[in-house]
Amino acid sequence: MTILKLPGGGRRYLEIAQNLSDSITAGTYKTGDRLPPERELAATLQVSRTTVREALLALEIMRFVEIRIGSGVFVLPENLREKSRGELLPVEEVGPWEVLEARRMVEGESAFRAAQRATEAQIAALADCIERMEARIDDVPRFDQADAEFHMLIASAAGNSLIENYVAHLWRLRESALWDRWYDATRHPANRRRSVEDHKAIYKAIKRELPEVAKTAMCAHIDVLAERFFDLNL
Repeated sequence: MTILKLPGGGRRYLEIAQNLSDSITAGTYKTGDRLPPERELAATLQVSRTTVREALLALEIMRFVEIRIGSGVFVLPENLREKSRGELLPVEEVGPWEVLEARRMVEGESAFRAAQRATEAQIAALADCIERMEARIDDVPRFDQADAEFHMLIASAAGNSLIENYVAHLWRLRESALWDRWYDATRHPANRRRSVEDHKAIYKAIKRELPEVAKTAMCAHIDVLAERFFDLNL
């Protein structure tokens, strides 16, 4: 059975998802079996752990496996598998790790430029976003809205329309089933409070017109997001 049709150049995590789904269909891994640990799969398949992690998330979305945080990844019965679910994971869909890597590069630069070019009004707007994030730690939709506004304000303050467009595009890429499954498992109040502190560090560097410090603070913030994903014990 083919659940993901991959033309040449298909994303690597989808190729690994195909490989694992074929093994499940062939009976190599049977219903109820626990798949090998992420690190072991990465070594066997000769890919990075991030690629394996994204592949496992894709398989969970298609109901081939169930990820039990802290316990492992288990094969689901065949009748639960959504054989047409692959249509919701198009080949062009970007995995979360690539999004974070690109955000680190682009948003690091946008913070650098914002520290050089931000107006008083833009700096005040950044402060307002942080205040709203602090006030809405337990209101996830509004917290997320203020979070996104903060990053887009910095992109705008960078004074380069292309950078602003790139940042907006990267944030739109977060609107996917794969991203949601990965991100939702890390969305704890303590992590949101840490994000507020990270935003304050970025804000202070921009306000004080310290480009290198602003860039470092932004990159560090995105690195924290990546670390959270790796801390999940699949």
